[in-house]
Amino acid sequence: MTSEVEILAPAGGFEAAVAAFEGGADAVYLGLSDFSARKAAKNFSKEEFLSLKTLAMRQGKKIFAALNTVIKESEIESALDTARFLYDAGVDAVILQDTGFAMLLKKLFPDLPLHASTQMAVHTVEGVRFLKSLGFSRVVLSREVPLDLIAKIKKEVPEMELEVFVHGALCYSFSGLCLASGMVLGRSGNRGMCAQLCRSYYETEDGRKGCFFSCNDLEYKDFVRHLKFAGVDSFKIEGRMKSPEYVFHTSALYRAMLERSDYFDSLKNSRICFARKATTAYLKNFSGVNLICGGYPGHRGVKIGVCEKKLKDRFLIKTKYSLGIRDGLLFFRNNDESKPFNCSVEEISSTSGKNLKIAGDSSRIYVKTAELPETGDEIYLVSSRLLERKKVNSASFPQWKKAVQLDVSIKNGRFILINCGSFSYESEEIATEKSENRNGFKDKFAEIMKNSADSFYFSEEISFDKNCENIFIVPSVLKKIRSDFYEKYALFADAAFERKKNEILNSFSVPEESEVPEIFRKRALMNPDSDIPFLMPGDSESSLKTVGGFLTVPLLPLMKESEKYLAEIDEIINKNSDKKILAGLSNFGHLNFALKHLKDENVFFFIDFSLYIANRFSYSFFKNLLGGKLLFGYFWIEEKEEFPEISSEVIGISDFNPPLFISAGCFERSNGFKKCSECGGMKSVKVLKNCGRKFKVVSKNCVTFMFAEN
Repeated sequence: MTSEVEILAPAGGFEAAVAAFEGGADAVYLGLSDFSARKAAKNFSKEEFLSLKTLAMRQGKKIFAALNTVIKESEIESALDTARFLYDAGVDAVILQDTGFAMLLKKLFPDLPLHASTQMAVHTVEGVRFLKSLGFSRVVLSREVPLDLIAKIKKEVPEMELEVFVHGALCYSFSGLCLASGMVLGRSGNRGMCAQLCRSYYETEDGRKGCFFSCNDLEYKDFVRHLKFAGVDSFKIEGRMKSPEYVFHTSALYRAMLERSDYFDSLKNSRICFARKATTAYLKNFSGVNLICGGYPGHRGVKIGVCEKKLKDRFLIKTKYSLGIRDGLLFFRNNDESKPFNCSVEEISSTSGKNLKIAGDSSRIYVKTAELPETGDEIYLVSSRLLERKKVNSASFPQWKKAVQLDVSIKNGRFILINCGSFSYESEEIATEKSENRNGFKDKFAEIMKNSADSFYFSEEISFDKNCENIFIVPSVLKKIRSDFYEKYALFADAAFERKKNEILNSFSVPEESEVPEIFRKRALMNPDSDIPFLMPGDSESSLKTVGGFLTVPLLPLMKESEKYLAEIDEIINKNSDKKILAGLSNFGHLNFALKHLKDENVFFFIDFSLYIANRFSYSFFKNLLGGKLLFGYFWIEEKEEFPEISSEVIGISDFNPPLFISAGCFERSNGFKKCSECGGMKSVKVLKNCGRKFKVVSKNCVTFMFAEN
């Protein structure tokens, strides 16, 4: 099997990006300091990005930049400035969540490739087709999309590139639909600040404790051929918070799997660097299998053996893999995963008493650690000094520069004229001399303009007028002209961008004030179920509420059988042609459905809270799409303030308890509370406690919702 599928690796910092390329990745995804969904990663300065671009160009690699957060109205200009830097710096694509921001980028940079972030919760043919119509060239599918649906999406929308997560951390909540960290702790995952409440311990009312939402890690290494044949274009490795060592070995693992070469060492080393228990999660089943770890939620590395004997200050083990001084170990006291102990290797000795620095594979050795396991405890290797990589300094790589094409002539033998696009430059008066060397000036000036010192720009191609032949100009004068030209050209380019940016921003006006009935602020009035705010598949039409004179139909953002579900909504609309209907749109997979119903005089729409309107450009996008049929949208619910400058049709929500998680996995089944045969899709409720807080978990039709308990 050939390996034309792209391996896309995480780069939380410069060293991780270099490691990814060396490990065999074709591309990396990274963030700058702002607007990245991994704010706690080291991320990249502009200088580091330019150095990495040089390296990527040399090696034929690609760089994708994440600007995949919800963007506030007050941040739009700054976000556009960041995007302008990335565009000028030759980024291969940007990864986006905010629709309004995406549409601004299409106007400012029409040829900049846009990738739809997994935060957009795209998981249906309808959603992918809609984003393709907007000009996105790639979609990062939700982690929950099973293999057969991936193949169907590619068949239905073959021109759209599909990127699929194949390895790494798995969120309990459906991609892009998690409000837990933001609503509970004020650290929104949609802003790159997730506090990972899903990795915490919870307790049921009957006293059972566990990490009920902590997922095992994705590992699709055995399914690379299946994914390739399904039409996946890019294998994405999660881990912008992970070490360069992890990135290197995990990239090497998937390179080996694609090329069908030996992968054992890469797999072992990747797991030593970071690994939870492995799962194929949703690959074969949209409700997931082997999702939850239940016990210890952190890095457990690889098992290297069992404590055979415990002595005073050391223990005996036959180690499966090499072990060295200062390597990290993990064990669970009496194999109880609620009692983890991390320690480092302080001393190693053979059974004959010889001190060792490193013990090889299959060695029976005594190991001294600060904490000692009990006899029978399993021992895990969680870090190895043998895997440490040499430090890399980004300053050792030259920074990439943007090439510009110049037209050069000499005016009256005393002035150098340079044209670059619509920019014209004329030097101060200079002295010229005749020369027998026909091309002396041209060769020298081309060399000087190519070596552009500290400027972001350089000339890769210069066209000289005939009057530039047989002349000589002192090189020091030419260097002064170079500095003056590039400085003024940069100011010109900045001013041109500012004019274009302001022109586009000013073209979006806030709609005139309209009267949105106050009753719609009470989103809970629309809940078809007393808990669940969306119409679930198979729910009775009688569960729908009439609010403000409209039969309200809030669509579920997670559709496991989207065609069947949307057909159910169609049937409701058709049966109620004599009523005004207000349908809530909560996923990009709903928008083509909405467009189909624009002709129905009795059907209207609102944008529900999970489409995250945080700026006027996002709302303008939906308003332009649906026109007068869009009555209002809900403001981004994690943000407590309202911004009247966005639109009076974007309203806040009162007296509403939103779902903190929406998961495609069944809480009851995943944690062994119930078997599917006992449930039949019926609603179940459990109350959990965590750190003095109470939560309610509602499972219905193999979908799980978690709410803060008031």
